[in-house]
Amino acid sequence: MRACGVILRLLPLLVPVALVFGCGVAVTLLQSVGLLMFSYRYDDLWFAYRELLVDPWFYRSAGYSLAVALASSTISCLLGTMLAYGLWKMPEKLRRYGLIYKIPLILPHIVVGFLATLVLAKTGVLATVAYRLGLIGSHQEFPQLLYAGTGSDLIAAYVYKETPFVILMVYAMLARFDQRQAAVARMLGAGRARVFLTLILPFVLPAINTTFLILFVFTLGGFDLPFVIGDSSPGMISLRVYEVFFHRDLAERPMAMAMLSLLLVFSLGFIVLYLRLSARLAREVRKV
Repeated sequence: MRACGVILRLLPLLVPVALVFGCGVAVTLLQSVGLLMFSYRYDDLWFAYRELLVDPWFYRSAGYSLAVALASSTISCLLGTMLAYGLWKMPEKLRRYGLIYKIPLILPHIVVGFLATLVLAKTGVLATVAYRLGLIGSHQEFPQLLYAGTGSDLIAAYVYKETPFVILMVYAMLARFDQRQAAVARMLGAGRARVFLTLILPFVLPAINTTFLILFVFTLGGFDLPFVIGDSSPGMISLRVYEVFFHRDLAERPMAMAMLSLLLVFSLGFIVLYLRLSARLAREVRKV
């Protein structure tokens, strides 16, 4: 009953959001099969999907996007969990200074991209400082930190932006943890590592799982950071959608919508699979 009351109070906000999101998904799916394209309509409704599934660049871009999303989300969750635990263990007087981690949260992703370009580019701040100090003979000798084609620049930028979000989520769970449990475990001879792995980590694992899914889905379809510092080849899938939709013939727009549709289906499938695997793993841990 309590949950129903909460839903009823949120209904005025949920209904418009659901309508807008549902209409957007419906239009995307219809346009992916050539419908609602007023100047063009495919005779073969599945033409766009078949074109994508036989196109090598689509698989390269999808694999690249998946690798960046998995790497950045995993690193952010691991690093954020460790930092949240360290912040939680700090004395109360020092803990308030740890709130500096929230600074990246207020920066939009596109601002982080421009800052990365300003600092890490071959003509950026670091390159200029290295040149002035005589460490390099010219700006061209500065290491290629951006647009290297490996995705490391995107991963680093996403980790910088997403780690504070993980800290925020995990620390909120740690604040609810009863530290008397850890004290009793220590009295019974458990070491710090065992206390963390058997008591604290299972307690915060739901927050880590939720945060990982949010970050993974967001990064997989993110556009702003890849647009600023992303590589053009193979490129994130969002850049491919932008290119096909805005820079190609109108007749190819269903291919952009097909990519978005496949991205939605994959994201939903990944979420379901991840939640089932995490629930099964949690049951196995409880049995042990």
